[in-house]
Amino acid sequence: MKLLLTLTLFIVWGLLNCNSSHQKDYALQTPKNKNVPYIIIKSTKEIVDDPKRIAEIKIVLKDSTVFQSPIGIELRGATSQMFYEKKSYGFDLRNVKDESSAASLLGFPKNSAWVLHGPYGDKTLLRNTVAYQLSNDIGRYAARTKFVELEINGEYLGFYILMEKLKQDNDRIKIAKLSKNDTTAEKITGGYILKIDKTVGNDRNDSDYNEENSFTSQYDAKGKLSKRSKTHFLYEYPKVKNINPIQRKYIQNYISAFESSLAAENFKDGEKGYQNYIDVDSFIDFFILTELMQNHDGYRLSTYLQKDRGQKLQMGPIWDFDIAFGSDNGFCDGMNRHAWVFQYNQYCSGDAWLVPFWWKRLVSDEAFKNKLIIRWKALRAKQLSDNQLDRTIDGFNKEITEKGMVTRNFERWDILNERITPNSSKGSHEKEISRMKSWLKEHAHWIDENIERL
Repeated sequence: MKLLLTLTLFIVWGLLNCNSSHQKDYALQTPKNKNVPYIIIKSTKEIVDDPKRIAEIKIVLKDSTVFQSPIGIELRGATSQMFYEKKSYGFDLRNVKDESSAASLLGFPKNSAWVLHGPYGDKTLLRNTVAYQLSNDIGRYAARTKFVELEINGEYLGFYILMEKLKQDNDRIKIAKLSKNDTTAEKITGGYILKIDKTVGNDRNDSDYNEENSFTSQYDAKGKLSKRSKTHFLYEYPKVKNINPIQRKYIQNYISAFESSLAAENFKDGEKGYQNYIDVDSFIDFFILTELMQNHDGYRLSTYLQKDRGQKLQMGPIWDFDIAFGSDNGFCDGMNRHAWVFQYNQYCSGDAWLVPFWWKRLVSDEAFKNKLIIRWKALRAKQLSDNQLDRTIDGFNKEITEKGMVTRNFERWDILNERITPNSSKGSHEKEISRMKSWLKEHAHWIDENIERL
């Protein structure tokens, strides 16, 4: 039965996202803009999800090669990788000995790990960029981005966003390094990065989660003790191959203690309550960003957590806002609405990935809610005001439009009049930008009116 359902969904998605075959044979007709970074990748083998393929990258700007290096490259994404013709890629810089090598790309801080995100269903081309900028604007690090165009093995692939891969680093997720030997009482407390997410691929397969790559919450989505919990915490840093058993036990126990305190009757108690385990301000900002842009994956997928040495658990950075901003495939009945994402479970109770009980519990605490309201109103007066939201979107859109990147992308991918999830509407790129702006402000106003009634 499960296999039949999966096959049916696959066929339906394919029909919704079918594309004309001539796109594969597209040849760039419009001259490139010399002020747009143009990335050329050459690989001797087909690029797949795993393993990374050896390739060469070259970045050209104003007719000059500004960067060149060997790389290891692979496909990225779960749903997008399976169903979108335009792919996204992850790559790491390497030296001539095929060893990891850090470098600065287009002015970014040095690192070896990068992402080439190819917006496809997102016809605005800007959802992730806008989301990450708003996060940085309120003081919460999110991946830096740069607009580029991409060519792989002689094929022009259109508009892409070069962005930082989320990882432990002083210029990215700034937490302490944790080596295998760090097991003393002081050092074992950090740093860790966990992720609530799928493993690989699109379908739910609990066998993909195991004791090596993850651990499971002791609580179900309603906050009840359960051995059938569907919330899994993936080890992101240290990597699975590097984290030792003592460190695994420490971070498991820490999460367990936090969840137990939050589920307890006296969870608001200052001495025994959840506040002893989490950085409340980071949870509030994560809530605000997720709800403002209505990221339906928020809290339950692509969700990062971090714990620095000697510090409490923090939420973030935010990641993957492809289906945010009022997209067509928001809640399970296929209808977008102004609603709280943290209440996703009441709309989509049959989903394989549900929102952890944390958020409903947190907003039931008047102290947390009052602090959330104060923070929301302060941000709405400045960083997240209507005018600032418009300026952020307009600024990015002006850049990609005036440089011809929008025109060239939709010459390459002629989908504006196709129904492509998550933007099933038909029309121009300008129409999509206008809808994004109006929806975002309407939703912000809805939160203004409803936040005190949480």
